[in-house]
Amino acid sequence: MKLKYYLAFTILLILSLQSCQDENTPLNQLEFYWDQTGCSDPWNTNSNNSIKETQKAVEDYLSDEGVKGAKVLSITGDGVEQGCEACFCTTGNRIYVTVPLDQIGKMIALGFKESN
Repeated sequence: MKLKYYLAFTILLILSLQSCQDENTPLNQLEFYWDQTGCSDPWNTNSNNSIKETQKAVEDYLSDEGVKGAKVLSITGDGVEQGCEACFCTTGNRIYVTVPLDQIGKMIALGFKESN
C-alpha cells in the first residue's frame, strides 16, 4: 500500500516540476539575454546581419570563450532601442541564449544577463 502512495507522490512531483519550467528551457539549463548594439557586440555582427548569421556568430563566440552547450533560442525586438547611431547604442533586438547550469559564471563574466 505504501508503494502505491510513494509512486503516486513521485509522479505528481515530477509533473509539477515540469509544469513550472519555461517551455523552451530544460530544467538543467538557464536562459540569458544580450541587448544587441549597433556594432560593438563581441561577435562582430550588427542589426544588418540576418538572424541566422547572428545566431551562428553568438554560438561560435560563446564556444570560443569556453561556454559549453550554449544555444541561441531566439532574437526578438523586445529590448530597449536607444535611438542613437553610436556603435554602443542598443538596437532594440534582444538575443536569448540557453546554457547548462554550470556555465552561469562564464555567461555573467561575458556580460550576459539572466532572464527571469
